[in-house]
Amino acid sequence: MSIKVENLKYVYSKKTPFEKVALDGVTMEIEDGDFFGIIGHTGSGKSTLVTHFNALTRVQSGKIYLGETDLTPKKIDFKKVRSTVGMVFQYPEYQLFDKTVEDDVAFGCKNLGLSKEECSQRARQAIELVGLDYEEIKDRSPFELSGGQKRRVALAGVLSMRPEILVLDEPTAGLDPRGKREIMELIVSIRESCPTTVMISHNMDEVAGFCNKVAVMAEGKLYGVFSPSELFSQKELLETLGLAMPKITALAEKLRERGFDIARGIVRPEVLVSEVERVLSS
Repeated sequence: MSIKVENLKYVYSKKTPFEKVALDGVTMEIEDGDFFGIIGHTGSGKSTLVTHFNALTRVQSGKIYLGETDLTPKKIDFKKVRSTVGMVFQYPEYQLFDKTVEDDVAFGCKNLGLSKEECSQRARQAIELVGLDYEEIKDRSPFELSGGQKRRVALAGVLSMRPEILVLDEPTAGLDPRGKREIMELIVSIRESCPTTVMISHNMDEVAGFCNKVAVMAEGKLYGVFSPSELFSQKELLETLGLAMPKITALAEKLRERGFDIARGIVRPEVLVSEVERVLSS
């Protein structure tokens, strides 16, 4: 399912001394099957934008279409929208609240009005989908789990509603390198059941390694939508926006500075190895 955004504007605390423009004429499209990254500094409008996608933030000005559904009218089917777009916030483990893992994961299903049996079945499937042992963990308190397990349980709670689009706000924030890798591998694995993924991230390595499109935001405006290689080949643009390069791209730039005639915008290790081998053999 696609998301189309047309000239979206949003202002916090309108007509007060604290008025702040969060989104200023954003137009973009996320196509079905995209792994779509959104980057930009804190305060650039990223979170305000994505909370429009499941109507947590309502449209003030402009248009948003979720597939063929217009999210602009005041009266929309919130249950349908929020089961279609699953939202996983930054540090989702802090949102766990129920007495057992199974009850926590099944909470969203209950809000959809599904039967107890259906909720239990979906909770089991979602828990197993995120790589946890259902029988071992279902009756445990979510507050007794490790940090990585809590994050998986929080993700399972969203997946139990079987969304078509998954929105992730800094999914690896606060994790060690191993935890970051495991969460990203998990996200890739669940894309078979939820093929369209939107990810806010400050981690340029993750953006370069997993996303097929990257939206760059600054001061509430959309600067542009690029492929990772297009974006990270523009050193001057990145410096202007204060954005870092992925480590692989930065290494490739260092090699270029030392006389290696290799391509710009390299974002994958295997491509860099191939380029270096080409140069050395020529």
